[in-house]
This record gives sequence, structure tokens and C-alpha cells, in this order.
Amino acid sequence: MEVIRVSADYLTAKGVDDGRLNAEQLLAHVLRTERLQLYLHFDRPLDEEELARYKQLLRRRAAREPLQYVLGTAQFRTLELQVDHRVAIPRPETEYMIDVLLRITGRRRFDAALDVGTGSGAIALALAAEGIARSVFATDVSTAALDAARQNAIAAGVDGVEFRGGHLLGPFEGRTFDLVLSNPPYLAEADWLATEPEIHEWEPRLAMVATESGLGVIRSLIDGLDGFLRPGGWIGLEVGCEQATPVAALMEACPGFEVVQVHDDLAGRPRYVFARQFAGARNGIGDR
Repeated sequence: MEVIRVSADYLTAKGVDDGRLNAEQLLAHVLRTERLQLYLHFDRPLDEEELARYKQLLRRRAAREPLQYVLGTAQFRTLELQVDHRVAIPRPETEYMIDVLLRITGRRRFDAALDVGTGSGAIALALAAEGIARSVFATDVSTAALDAARQNAIAAGVDGVEFRGGHLLGPFEGRTFDLVLSNPPYLAEADWLATEPEIHEWEPRLAMVATESGLGVIRSLIDGLDGFLRPGGWIGLEVGCEQATPVAALMEACPGFEVVQVHDDLAGRPRYVFARQFAGARNGIGDR
């Protein structure tokens, strides 16, 4: 407990939020135990090797390296994903996007789903692991991120997800899907620079920042949907909470959508934009 107390004060002085929680999680990781066990064995001494490994991780966290990178893992729904500097850290907002999808589609099981900009593989692997889609595909422009996603698929024991490298929908030209999901880059450069050091100094800029005040990638994705989305299929995007209205307008201006919806995250912020392709469309999106 003395080690935790001193470490918590040290992290807090370095600007780390929840310094005590971080200290507990780092120590539990070093001791290969649960946080609760730290308090059940509060007077347990640390040997020199344990203390040395703990100090190494503590210094990394004090340098504002994200806790998930220091621990090497991040939880995403039922999955424990390996994360490092190659990928953005999966966040609860993205987990909840899948809950919103299940709610608005009546827990429909999709035939073919595509995760655009997969990063760590979080969305794609969750869709496959939870049986939300029979076939799951994923793209990313970053070859390093795709390597991480493939490693996560193997570690999680999730078979059958097809990963391809390339820009947005391009790697699957000629294929059609009844579900397209994406958590694309949506931060403007100024917003990116204003984030906590854990984000702008450590997470990959490519996964976070877009042109056109953060809308550049989103606009390209929506503009490129023609021919990819099947009649009755859905697209869902996680966006910045100030972007939901303009992104919904982009979708409404796109021919073929019969439903465009904006949904809040758990904090009540408009965060997700979903649209459904007209089930009987014969013109525009979904023809081919």
C-alpha cells in the first residue's frame, strides 16, 4: 500500500488523471493479479525484481504514455485486444456504437459486414465473435495496424475475418455488404493538438486526424458508398459530437437512403449516424 500511495502521488503530480487507479492497475499487472487482491494482501512486500519491473512501467505512464499501451492490452466488449503505438486505443464510445446498431436493427444478423479503418480490429472482431455477421471483412490504410488486427484475431481465436490493406472501401471494390461500420478519423488538426498528451503524443495521428475540419475522410467514405451497400443494408459511423448534424446531412443528400438517424452516446452526446439503404432501390447506391 505504501508503494501504491507514493506512486499515486507521483502520477498525479505528472498530470495523470486517476493516479491511484493507474498505480493499482500497473502493480496488479506486474504481480499478475486482480486489483482487489492488492487490498487483500496490503502488507505484502515486493521483491527487487517486482519493484524494478513496476518502476519501469510507472515511468512510462508518468511520461503520459497511455495506460493501455503500458499494459499492452485494452478491453473491447468481450475481447481483450493487444494494443500498442500501431493502433488507436479502442474506446467505450465505439463499444456502444455496436449496442446502438443491435437496438435499431432488432438484433439482425447480417450476411456480410465491413469495418472500414479497422485499426486494432476491434469492431470487426466483435462482429465476428458475437455472431452479428456471418462474414466479416476489414480494411485499413496502415499496414502496421493491419498486422496488429491480424494478431488480435489469432489471439482471440476469431476465425474468418478477412483483412485487406488500402484506402477506405477500395480494397473491396466489386463486393457488396449489408453492413458497413466505421470509426474513422474525425479530429481537425487544432482539436488533435488540444487533446491530452496521451492522445496527441502517443496514438497514431493517421487514425485520428482528417482534413476539412475533421470531415474529409467521412465525406470520402460516404461519397464512395455507391455500389457497396446492398438494398436494406445499413451504414453506421462514429463521429465527433459536433459533427453528427453535418454528417447526417451528407447522408441525406446521398441517393438511396430511406432512413438517416442520429443517436447519442452514453453521455448524451450525438455521436453515431446510421442510415439504411432503400430496400427496393434500383438507382443510385446499391445497384451493382
